[in-house]
Amino acid sequence: VPVTEVQTVVVEKEVEVVREVVSAVPRNKTVVVGTRFGGGVALRMWSPYALGGTHQKGVIFFHEPLFYADSLNGNSYPWLAEDFSYNAAATELTYNLRDDVLWSDGEEFNAEDVAYTFNTLAELGSEVRGGGVFQTFIKEAEIVDDLTVKVHFNFPAPRFHAEVVIYKGDSGTYIVPEHVWNDKNWAEYDAYNDGAGPVTTGPWRLSYSDNFRRVLDRVKNCEDYWGCATGFVPFQEVERYVLYNIDDDTQFAQAMITNQIDETHDLRVDTVETILRENPNTTTYTGRDPEGEYGMVSWWPISLHLNNLQPHLDNADVRKAINKYIDRDRLNAQAYLNKGRINDWPWPQYAGLKHVNEAMEPLRQEYGVGQYDKDGADALMTEAGYSKNSDGFWADANGEIVKCNIISSAHFTDLGPVVAALLEQHGIESSWAQPPDVWARNGKGGDYECTLVGHNGSQSGDIYRSLLMFTTDSGANRWSYSNAEFDSVVASMAEEPDVDKVLDLTEQALRIWLEDQPDVPLVEFFNRVTRNEYYWENWPGDAPGYEPYMNGIHPHTGFPYILSKLEGTGRE
Repeated sequence: VPVTEVQTVVVEKEVEVVREVVSAVPRNKTVVVGTRFGGGVALRMWSPYALGGTHQKGVIFFHEPLFYADSLNGNSYPWLAEDFSYNAAATELTYNLRDDVLWSDGEEFNAEDVAYTFNTLAELGSEVRGGGVFQTFIKEAEIVDDLTVKVHFNFPAPRFHAEVVIYKGDSGTYIVPEHVWNDKNWAEYDAYNDGAGPVTTGPWRLSYSDNFRRVLDRVKNCEDYWGCATGFVPFQEVERYVLYNIDDDTQFAQAMITNQIDETHDLRVDTVETILRENPNTTTYTGRDPEGEYGMVSWWPISLHLNNLQPHLDNADVRKAINKYIDRDRLNAQAYLNKGRINDWPWPQYAGLKHVNEAMEPLRQEYGVGQYDKDGADALMTEAGYSKNSDGFWADANGEIVKCNIISSAHFTDLGPVVAALLEQHGIESSWAQPPDVWARNGKGGDYECTLVGHNGSQSGDIYRSLLMFTTDSGANRWSYSNAEFDSVVASMAEEPDVDKVLDLTEQALRIWLEDQPDVPLVEFFNRVTRNEYYWENWPGDAPGYEPYMNGIHPHTGFPYILSKLEGTGRE
């Protein structure tokens, strides 16, 4: 991707503005990331629970977890908690907390804060972000003593810790200080605190914030952060963390090539190759090898979401035909230059789910999951009463054609046009667009025909959370799919602690799902970010000389852990 002089000037002007903000800390003590704010971010919003809030955009740095996790490789790192355990029936979950942890205002962190967080989420439910699952599962979080919390469930919840509590990807439970939040309206409280930022157990403080950049500073001394003061972790080298908005791949490339930023957001393959070619200090999760995939497999596998309420797309045979019309090998070649990875299932191919894939292999073979089959698709369309019109599009007896016009975001400028072209070639009217209101339109019951989106589902253990998204009442059900039998099977999975029985229920649910085909899985989503080693080393990676200690990028919950591991190069 060539970088024009005009675009270079735009990027340099943005970087100069950031330099004015961060001038008090040397560049070689600062980590700068370029991120896609998506039209800006409210400068006062620093709460992960308020409606309209987020854990991204720096907010996660103020909420240390009970546990960090890296589901891609199966790593788990106890943090505010030392360990956890279930009772035999999986109706109770106990956390033993770490001693000598302090909040930034000097108050002790203890079981009261954890119990308060859990119980308040259960009480508020859907009134706040992430509260619904707590209201469903939790009867009470009991304070056993200052450092012990016992969570009592309404019914067996064997996957609550792994799926709800730990930090992985964009998921986790954010512990808040009871003495600060107990008189706040969680749905509205922004935690900005007149510019001081959230009260936190972490080493980061809010330094500056506006609609397009955020600056966080590490505490000055080891004794000011419990983790360092107690010897739990070394005092991290990064002194300042800056996020600033970058709008497109070309600007990302120029900022990385000139060492102005240390990590990009997700980029196209061709942009990554430009950066690696122009700056020898840059790398990716899989290194610089041109034979590699230039990224890490995300927890967000991508599919063509079909709106099951739309005309024609409400017909299971039409949905199954669309699935068969997609030649995924061609998709990978044209969209990703063969650097993508096909995924025929709506869950990521992570180490912790390998046993599920193996158990479901007979089902894959029986249904020909993911196979390109034009003749089979044509037969389904014909049997459903459709025929090709004079323009080559499938139409019903009234002449109404089947449409799958795709809307989505800038994440899919590579994938979207290719999917649309493949559908058009097989007689399904399709197009690709990036409307500014896409995230308002492509949700449950939304105004769209088709969309490209990932699945925030299971990452380890079993695929209950992935299947739950397709249940009738799920807020994550973008497809508006509804099947009472499927709902019943998935509900049975929620309370089943026996692994073998869960696999049996998984097979039952997937058989129903494959008969209905509400969704068209396509590929893994790769977090193709580039990282700069001019100022900072010890980034996680799956290449010779690197350790894959964390699968995550700066918007994700694991990034504070990554920042704590970075080592300065000493370059000026």
